[in-house]
Amino acid sequence: MPTRLGLNQVKRRRLTEEIVDQIVSLIVSGKLKRGNKLPPERELMKQLGVGRSSLREAIGSLSLIGVLVVRPGSGTYVTVSREEFLAKPLSWGIPMGQARTQELVEARRILEEAIAGLAAERASEADIAEMRYHLTQMKTNRRHLRKVINADMSFHETLAKASHNSLLLSFLLQIGNLLRSWKEETLLIPGVYDSAVEEHEKILSAIEEHNAERARAALCRHLESVGDALASVVLKRTPSDTSP
Repeated sequence: MPTRLGLNQVKRRRLTEEIVDQIVSLIVSGKLKRGNKLPPERELMKQLGVGRSSLREAIGSLSLIGVLVVRPGSGTYVTVSREEFLAKPLSWGIPMGQARTQELVEARRILEEAIAGLAAERASEADIAEMRYHLTQMKTNRRHLRKVINADMSFHETLAKASHNSLLLSFLLQIGNLLRSWKEETLLIPGVYDSAVEEHEKILSAIEEHNAERARAALCRHLESVGDALASVVLKRTPSDTSP
């Protein structure tokens, strides 16, 4: 008799992301445990209402990050427990759908506004010089997306270091995979790169002046700008990915 997991048929959001979300939710809720075998491919396709290619892409994504393992001739198994998954929920780098995108925008804004305020108060000359270096790298490597992303992430990590609060730095580093996905999505949008460089300049200027209020405001404007850009990407791609 087929195993019923209580899956819902996918109708709107990007299929791969929705399938991933549902499987992850089952792990987080404890309905799927480490060592559990997923139902056969045909049964999963039926329960989710999706095609084979979408299902395999989702299974492949979860296999790549170590949440599932596919054993040829045997089946697909869960490789993490609920506790293991929740212990590092932001480090899995799971593809972002609309809901997760909004959560990331909110979480990053709250975290980095606090970081910017403290950094403005506590940054040393060495911290400021390091931020200036990474911003220069963003400018001089305009045609190299990977280098721009690395410089961008290093700028924000240095900003967090300048807060001289190790826990805030740790929290920022934990969402690194998702932030990298964010930047890969947004920096390809026309105009976003130029705006990002200008916004980073304003953040750094406020830090140099040790003006916490200006630093928080500049950081907030930057994240609102790139958050809007990311949301537009997610909204545009969603309708075109609704067929199996």
